[in-house]
Amino acid sequence: MSLSSLPSVASDTDEDSNTTPSTRSTSSNIRKKRKSNVTAERSNRSHTSFFFRIDENNSELAYCKICELNLSGTNKKPYGYTRKGGNTSSMIAHLRDKHDITKDNYAQYLDEHREVMN
Repeated sequence: MSLSSLPSVASDTDEDSNTTPSTRSTSSNIRKKRKSNVTAERSNRSHTSFFFRIDENNSELAYCKICELNLSGTNKKPYGYTRKGGNTSSMIAHLRDKHDITKDNYAQYLDEHREVMN
């Protein structure tokens, strides 16, 4: 089998080609990391902000106020949840699984348990 018997393949330089080379530069394809805004006051803040306090020594950690109240008087310390990047998924799961608090019923809980808001 010789090379002349193989079908020809169109290249990017062929004039009759229907494809056009990409004009985007490679630098525009690099994604920039979004800055975290965990310290800024947000108008659409999560319901977790009512139930978690920020650690005084490490602003990336938050502790559940309900668990702190339940563990007061013991030698146990509540688990610290990370706030890195503003992600509240683990805190939402904790409130749902341990305290049966969701975004739909958290206001009712706050009305019944005023001590958590302090």
